[in-house]
Amino acid sequence: METLKLRSQELKTRGPKLAVPAKAEFRGTVKIHGTNATLVFRDCDNLADVTIQSRNKVLVVGLANGDNHGTAEFLAGVPLERLAQLVFGEKKAKFKTMVIAGEFAGKGVMKGVGISQLERFFMVFNICIDDLWQDMGRHPGVALPQYRVFNIMQYKTFRVTINLYTDTTAVEHQMMTYTQDIGHECPVAKALGGSGPGEGIVWTMLVPIRHHNRRILGFKTKDERFLGTAYAPRIPPQTPVANTMIAEESNTPVDDFVNYAVGERRLEQGVEYMMEMGIPLKMENVNRFNRWVINDTLKEESEQMKDLKVHPTFICVKIGNLAGVWFDKYLKSLQAGGKQSQM
Repeated sequence: METLKLRSQELKTRGPKLAVPAKAEFRGTVKIHGTNATLVFRDCDNLADVTIQSRNKVLVVGLANGDNHGTAEFLAGVPLERLAQLVFGEKKAKFKTMVIAGEFAGKGVMKGVGISQLERFFMVFNICIDDLWQDMGRHPGVALPQYRVFNIMQYKTFRVTINLYTDTTAVEHQMMTYTQDIGHECPVAKALGGSGPGEGIVWTMLVPIRHHNRRILGFKTKDERFLGTAYAPRIPPQTPVANTMIAEESNTPVDDFVNYAVGERRLEQGVEYMMEMGIPLKMENVNRFNRWVINDTLKEESEQMKDLKVHPTFICVKIGNLAGVWFDKYLKSLQAGGKQSQM
């Protein structure tokens, strides 16, 4: 299970409106294994004026334009102005900027999960109005099922209470149990007529509406098959051996960290990033691939890196070497399978 370590002292320093209570309730929704897509509305008088963005760029219809898995093409067939109006019900839409965040998934988008066998769809999972994140429990109807636009709140959800000042072992076990259930059978895939495993759960803290300002506190738990790491975090050594970071043996702290942090899924995500950005999958672009894997690892695994007391410089070299070898083998596998490595 992949979880975010919640440090109450750090969270409390963000100010009274962002302070985390000693005990907080979290709602879990099924994590959709697809590609992120965000709808940005900037004119409340013209809801048809919408920009479609992936995590890293604006999407334009046409694979030649870098349309991520055909996301923009799919959404071009959806009356997005109707979807936006559903946020406000019968009232007139009023905002400076509204964001509807979701995941585009289904056949040909990702693999290894139950929903990857379904016809493509867009799943709404977050809404932000003028920088204020909304409680999705109040917006379960923001969906257009006839256009295969669904809302994550219409499917199975979970609840846990986390006390940041006591032992969290029991609640972690409960979250792991829920996550394993999702890994065994995805309730979204089942509800939509399919079957197969799910990726995991997204947990969001439920707080009074006055606290729903510019940040939302959440984290993910994933089935082991979808972790970016090679295995679950291990307890760091009690006494690291001095100066072993520059040794060549395979049991140094640097090797331990890299072997843990750089799993197959993280490397695959690097390929997905290159495809999203329209970067040709060629060996001449290996440095761009390596850079993404290094940056993602340092960002996502900073706590484990601190626990193992290893220096980022040595880690970057090791990750770059590992990622480069993997990328070369990946390209050769594409060629052997007769697939194009050119976007």
